[in-house]
Amino acid sequence: DDTPVAQAFRLSCPQERMSADSDNENFEDAVEVQLSVEDQEDDTPVAVPVTVVPKGAVASHGDCPLECTFDQVKLNLREALPVERPKGYSGLWTAMKSAIGQELSKIAMPVQFNEPISFLQRLAEDLEYSSIADEAAATDDSLVRAALVAALSCTCYASSAEGFRMYKAFNPLLGETFELVRPDLGFRSIGEQVSHHPPITTLHAESVRGWVLREDYACGTKFRGTLKVIPTGLCKLEIPKYGDRFTWIKPATTVHNLIFGKVWLDQEGDVEVKNHNTGERAVMYWQPHSSAGSNYMNLTGKVFDKSGTIRYTIHGGWDKGLVLLAGDVPKDKLPAPGAALAAPGARVLWRVNPTLPQAPVMYGLTKFAMQLNQSESNVCPTDSRLRPDQRALEDGKMDFATAEKKRLEDKQRKARKQRESAKTEWEPRWFRPEADPDTKALLYRYTGGYWDAKLAGTFKDASKWQDIF
Repeated sequence: DDTPVAQAFRLSCPQERMSADSDNENFEDAVEVQLSVEDQEDDTPVAVPVTVVPKGAVASHGDCPLECTFDQVKLNLREALPVERPKGYSGLWTAMKSAIGQELSKIAMPVQFNEPISFLQRLAEDLEYSSIADEAAATDDSLVRAALVAALSCTCYASSAEGFRMYKAFNPLLGETFELVRPDLGFRSIGEQVSHHPPITTLHAESVRGWVLREDYACGTKFRGTLKVIPTGLCKLEIPKYGDRFTWIKPATTVHNLIFGKVWLDQEGDVEVKNHNTGERAVMYWQPHSSAGSNYMNLTGKVFDKSGTIRYTIHGGWDKGLVLLAGDVPKDKLPAPGAALAAPGARVLWRVNPTLPQAPVMYGLTKFAMQLNQSESNVCPTDSRLRPDQRALEDGKMDFATAEKKRLEDKQRKARKQRESAKTEWEPRWFRPEADPDTKALLYRYTGGYWDAKLAGTFKDASKWQDIF
């Protein structure tokens, strides 16, 4: 299924991307037609050694308290990008036709298909609705906590529901990082691109309100006219107060009309959000358009106690929000998804934030997403905000952004070949792989030190850090 056609895609729409041949990363964003492909390398994933930790353990990284990090940040959050997306830069098929017959390694795919954020930042968008995790950490009823975490797992798809956020995030460079500090929301997070073959993006977030979120994003792919992206990375939310350890894997996403027509996407699959502390679980049932038709955005779930009895029903839509209803509510008794948020006796778990009026001309980004690439001082020199191609795109300098994108890809390729010649292996700076004790799946662990380095001001000396830009 992972054909050369599929390998040529790396479409992050909204949370998904594919790996392309690393010698052709400058064409990684494209749909492949009949192109001349030369000098391809083996893309076999490298085995990752892992550390096993005791079951139930919550890793402690020993960094400075969150409040120390909050004191370093002065928020003046924007609600718009500096400029609107330039017009006249569209047409995937036109761009593809110009590449027919050319050698992939000589082609720089333009940035016109990108949005001005990195996939590291896109993964951090899972924190837009962090208030749901706050509520879960303050809720004594373990079944309601399971429902809240299940709702949180659905939130990252809402921004693509309107139909105008269809640009892809920049693929992170190996070693690229992204920090997000939100004193107003009570959390800080750090992410890193920890692997290139296979591509793995990881995130560690922690809140003063009593939760820790860890995510690895990796995926498999299938291409049969439409692109199906199948996430394999583990998500884990821990609430130490209750000993809760929730895990889940995101649903599969299918991207339609990649070459002709308007791009749109849907999700499918049963997502189990399991509490390994209590044995309780919630299951969200995602329906693809092929089976649900125009109702494909409707979303239903069930909350099971440890004996397997359904205690609650979750209902709504991934484009509007979700509510919690008592008991096992039959399908024909459920409120209409559009009216679910106002249904009598329903507890609102999640309500989608309103779309900004300027969003359609600003890549379809949400208010939260527009703030992710806002320039900040005292971030690590490997931070996504410092990527020159991404910054140029945000400033509307399309041609310069395309040139910079090619330069960075060439630089990364050269660094990889130097490591191969020296027979050295890349090691992530802030994370180490481990076997999750509850699922035995790979889950990178934040090893600490980032926030102490920020507090000490060591990011100001770029010579001490990996030069990836």
